Amino acid sequence: MKTICHSRPRVFEKDIDAILASRFQADLSFAHAFVSNVALQTGKMKQLLQFDAITVERQAQHAGATGTIDLLLHLWFAGRECGRILLENKIDSGFTPDQPERYATSAAAMSMVSRPALAVLCAPAGYLGRSRLTEPFHARVSYEAVAEWLIDGDRSTILDAISRFQMPYEPDPVPEVTGFFEGYRELARRHTPELIVKPCPNAGNGRPSGSHTIYFDVGRTLPSYDFLPALRFSHQCQDKAAPSASVKIMIAGWGTHEKTLRRQAADTLGNTSIYIRAAKKSLGLVIDTPRLDNRQSVSQQAEKVLTGLRAAATLRAWMFENHATLRHWRDATTG
Repeated sequence: MKTICHSRPRVFEKDIDAILASRFQADLSFAHAFVSNVALQTGKMKQLLQFDAITVERQAQHAGATGTIDLLLHLWFAGRECGRILLENKIDSGFTPDQPERYATSAAAMSMVSRPALAVLCAPAGYLGRSRLTEPFHARVSYEAVAEWLIDGDRSTILDAISRFQMPYEPDPVPEVTGFFEGYRELARRHTPELIVKPCPNAGNGRPSGSHTIYFDVGRTLPSYDFLPALRFSHQCQDKAAPSASVKIMIAGWGTHEKTLRRQAADTLGNTSIYIRAAKKSLGLVIDTPRLDNRQSVSQQAEKVLTGLRAAATLRAWMFENHATLRHWRDATTG
C-alpha cells in the first residue's frame, strides 16, 4: 500500500514579512484594519487612527535594546509622524532570550506624548493562545484576522502559514535547575575564566528539569584550526548513554573513523585521562567526571563541579598543545 506524505506548506516568516510590508504601504484599507485592531487592544484610538500613510522599515534596530525589529511601522498624518508599531512576526519559531522584553523596552524608548510606540506580536491564533511569553507585547494580532482583511493570493499564503503552525518549544522552567546553571557559570567565571560558558538559549533564561548539559563557547575557548571540522565542547552532568558524566569535545564527521583514530591515539592519549568515544557521526575526546544533580545548588556540590571544570580545562589545554597530532588524525580520516 502506497503511503502519501503530506508535507507542511513551504511558507516562511520572511514571506509573511514581505506581504505585511507591501500591504501596509500600498493598501490603506488593510492598514486601517490592522491598526484598528491594535488601537482597540491598547486604547490608543485617537492617536493611531488618524494616520493617512504608513512607511515600513524591515529589520530596524531596537532603541535601548539589542537586536532588530521585524517590521517598524511609521504612521503619518499630514506629513507628521503620529505613531509607531514595532511588529514581531512568528509562524512557529520560539522567542530568542528576552526577545519580548526587548520589544517592550524599545517601544518605551521610542514613545513620545504625541507619538506613541507599541510592541505588537503577529502570529497564528494557536501560537498567541498557547505561548506563555507574549505578555510584554502591547497587542497581539492573529494571522486569522489578517486573512479576513485579504482576498487574493496573499490571503492564501497567510492560510498556508496558519496550517504550517506548530507550537515552538517553550520549556517549563524549574527554579532549582535555573539556579544550578547560573551557579555553574559563576563558578567557571571565578575559577576557570578561560572556559567561556554559552548563554542559555531559552527565553527568560529558564531551564527545564531535563537540562543536564553545559556548553562552552567554542570560538572563544578552543583553538581555531582551519583543518578541523565543526566542534562542540560541553560538560554533561548526567549521561544516559554512558555510566559516568563527562566533559567532551565532539568533532563532527569523525565518528565513522573511530577504529582508525583509536589506533592513532593509543600512544598520544595513553598516559592521560582522555579517551575517544564515538557518538553517531561525531567523535568525542572525553574525560569522565563526577555526576552532578541539576536540582541541587552548585555550592552543595562545588568540589564535583570544580573537578568537571578542571577536566574541561585539561581538554582545552590538550587541544592547544596538539596541533600536529590533530592534523595527523585529520589526515588519517581522509587517506
